[in-house]
Amino acid sequence: MAIGGMALAERSAELREWIRTGRARQLRVVAGLSQALVAQDCEVTASTVHRWETGDRLPRGRNIFAYHSLLARLVERERLGERDD
Repeated sequence: MAIGGMALAERSAELREWIRTGRARQLRVVAGLSQALVAQDCEVTASTVHRWETGDRLPRGRNIFAYHSLLARLVERERLGERDD
């Protein structure tokens, strides 16, 4: 099943890679977002985002889509050189 042009399996695989390499946390930090703000966007708790970033847990179900979408937006902002200075 494709969501937003990218299959859920593809999103999940990319997300796991971002988490494994620390890229997920790096994207959040560079964007100046707290774990609490990411949690609010994904409708989870800040401790859940912390567990995702450390690899203690992986997002499941709709959380894969929510977290991947947020991080993909940050990747795009980074690519375009946009910052919140």
